Amino acid sequence: MGLGIRQKLGYIFSVNIAHISGEKKKSNRILENYKGKYKGGRCFIVCNGPSLKASDLDMLKGEISFACNRVYGMYPETEWRPTFYALFDEGVAKLEGVLEGADSTPAEMKFFREQGRFIYHKFSGPSCYIHSWHSRRYLENPRFSEDLTKGIYTIGTTTYVMIELARYMGFNRIYIIGADHYYRNMVSKDGKVTVDKNAESYFGNLKDTSQSLPAGIWEMEIAYEYAEKYSREHGFRIYNATRGGHLEVFERTDLDQVLAEGIMKKETKNRI
Repeated sequence: MGLGIRQKLGYIFSVNIAHISGEKKKSNRILENYKGKYKGGRCFIVCNGPSLKASDLDMLKGEISFACNRVYGMYPETEWRPTFYALFDEGVAKLEGVLEGADSTPAEMKFFREQGRFIYHKFSGPSCYIHSWHSRRYLENPRFSEDLTKGIYTIGTTTYVMIELARYMGFNRIYIIGADHYYRNMVSKDGKVTVDKNAESYFGNLKDTSQSLPAGIWEMEIAYEYAEKYSREHGFRIYNATRGGHLEVFERTDLDQVLAEGIMKKETKNRI
């Protein structure tokens, strides 16, 4: 039996078990409680690029933040921890140490792909499983989920999932950091792999997995471009506060200035 068939059977098993065990209803109740909870607020989406620094994460303490995948590699260097954590890629989940790192993340809520429940079901702490609409056809015709109880679109990158989560919760200013949008190994639409041996794919000393998992930059750009289009059409904004990097889809903003403005508003509010 091939790996692909085993994975498909695992997904089917996970979805069926979720429904039978009541996990689906439990997860939907969690999602309903989060819908619009932070209406009009701001949040930060933390990606895992080489520009990500512990000093920046230290400044995010007190802010609502989303993070994903192997962000736990930063924990030894900072007291910051994400408010919400997402893991929607079973390819990443199977890498050494990922499940342990995800399990150790003390997030308010962890979001996982329902179809991967056969991998994630042993996690401790608050967890929520969301059905993932994942198909190559969404690269031709992207979608953005407005009701996470029905499902979420996983197009190109987990960053897209975090944007959908943030919007569902009501945030109207979403700031992305650590999205360098450049990897040591990248694959083009026609399958050609480009290697830049001088490039760093991830922050700090995080092991570079791009050798085995070349990044589909073109897929990510489809996701980002649609998220930008959707945000402008639906009254919220996505900003790129990454220090440097190659992502130019979203309007650039200065992270230090954004954080300083937040501090000033808090101080003003406290004086009133």
